Amino acid sequence: PKFAPNDPEPIETILEDIHNDIIPGLSHWQSPNHYAYYQCTTSIAGVLGEALAAGLNVVGFHWISSPAATELESIVMDWLANMLNLPKSFTFSEGQGGGGVMMGTTCEALIATITAARERVLNHTGRDNINKLVIYGSDQTHSSYFKSAKIAGISPNNLRKVKTTRAHAFALQPEALRATIQSDIKKGLIPLFLCA
Repeated sequence: PKFAPNDPEPIETILEDIHNDIIPGLSHWQSPNHYAYYQCTTSIAGVLGEALAAGLNVVGFHWISSPAATELESIVMDWLANMLNLPKSFTFSEGQGGGGVMMGTTCEALIATITAARERVLNHTGRDNINKLVIYGSDQTHSSYFKSAKIAGISPNNLRKVKTTRAHAFALQPEALRATIQSDIKKGLIPLFLCA
């Protein structure tokens, strides 16, 4: 309908609408026949975890808002660091400022990472240098990287897409990246971040 209903509808009507009008137009990302973007990300454990998280509706953005959720996140991040054989300084349990957070999406993680890199550089070079910061990627880098840079305040003129070639399997070549960075440094620009 053009307008939201004034009265509630039975769940059967809602599910029928979803079945008839929504499902036929979906990209079925979880299908084993879907080969675009990202591989299937749903698992039985993931579905059960989502159901449990939705039922508890924990707002775990800070320790004070949900101590148990924050503590669990810290423990699980330590598990991941140990599985990856990262140095102990990368863990919460060592108390050396390590650790990390879980992000809901790649885009969310990119925005957080680029913003953190921007802040670190600007704290060192001065806030008035924000228009000199340059982000580097290849012409194969996912578009969310460059969109995240724009959200973080990096000038669209300072987003570098270094050309790749078929001869090198479309991999970013160190020589091409080095030449691009050196050219920017000569112009007084400040290299910030790289995502190949």
